[in-house]
Amino acid sequence: MLSVSYLTMKIREVEVAVISDIHLATHACKPKKVLKYLKSIQPKILVLNGDIIDSWRFSRNYFPKPQLKVIRQLIKMMEKGVQIFYITGNHDEFLRKFSQSQIGNLSIVNQLILDLDGSKNWTISILPR
Repeated sequence: MLSVSYLTMKIREVEVAVISDIHLATHACKPKKVLKYLKSIQPKILVLNGDIIDSWRFSRNYFPKPQLKVIRQLIKMMEKGVQIFYITGNHDEFLRKFSQSQIGNLSIVNQLILDLDGSKNWTISILPR
């Protein structure tokens, strides 16, 4: 059952949203808070800035349902046209071999330069060690 506060929650339209260090597949992850945030925004661009899936602590035996809901929400956002850039971090370095790959609205990159409003340049870099 949805709470009244969720039903009346205003979804914020934003140009760009950035999240990082979620560490899915770990006990330290806070998937309910992440999911609540993702459902509260409607970005044109979502930047996943490293350490989204924690391969250092990844176990095939631990990926609970609330964390899968975060993945599902990201997929829903892509289906609605949100462009998602996944910048690989040190804990999700296994994805570096897929750098420059694009699957639908998901791009996996090692660094990202966005041109916002034609005059603002915003650079995010996470380079391999």
